[in-house]
Amino acid sequence: MRPSLYSRCQWTALPGLALALATLPAPAATLASYGQDDQVIDACLLNLSQDTVRMFWRDADGSVLGNFNRLGAFLAERNEKLVCATNAGIYGMDLRPIGLYIEAGRTLHKLNTRKDAHGNFYLQPNGVFLLADDEAVILTTDEIASEWETRLPFIRYATQSGPVLLHDGQINPLFTPGSDNRVVRNAACTQSATTFALVKSRFPINFHDFARQLRDTLGCQNALYLDGSISQLYPFDGGNMGPNFGAIIGATVVQAPHARIAPNGPR
Repeated sequence: MRPSLYSRCQWTALPGLALALATLPAPAATLASYGQDDQVIDACLLNLSQDTVRMFWRDADGSVLGNFNRLGAFLAERNEKLVCATNAGIYGMDLRPIGLYIEAGRTLHKLNTRKDAHGNFYLQPNGVFLLADDEAVILTTDEIASEWETRLPFIRYATQSGPVLLHDGQINPLFTPGSDNRVVRNAACTQSATTFALVKSRFPINFHDFARQLRDTLGCQNALYLDGSISQLYPFDGGNMGPNFGAIIGATVVQAPHARIAPNGPR
């Protein structure tokens, strides 16, 4: 069942769940945690009709931003503040996206249709999380390839990753219930045409349990795996942890010039 009892601008928890949360301002998103024991999912719930959500890879000089602290400083120079963010998909050793990446309407890396390769990115089906002006959509790579000409003019941001966790409410059949393949994982998942969530497991979790939690607890119908082990979700992780990563998905708000504050963490 889709959760509905939320108050924007604060941390919150659903009635009946074991996890208690403290109140913290979050002007442009709802921050919530779901589940209990080792099945806790942290989430930033977003609505395109109210929230400003973008993807970020490089700064004005072409340097990879790579972490939340640098992104926060980049935004502060533009009188913006980062509200929530997560790493936006699987990338290479050079911090370049492995697959499709579109930022502000510009295609910076092309769609990757290769299937005969190893790694989570190539688990089938893989897919694309895209943001248009009025919708957030997760499509399989085959679907977006077939709709490319009609969709491309309307895509503002997109990242390709894999595997698809949920497709029209169905868990990827490649996933094994009870699998011992457990790592901390993050994903994007859609609840409707305009509502979606950036999510991360708080503890190591297998693919099947992760997908099931996103469907049964958050009410997501489609979900795309973004990465594992290095996964981070600001502000839940309290700053920067681990190595730099490639692109970032983030929600922002405009702030007064005198109130510039970057996320805490190492530069």
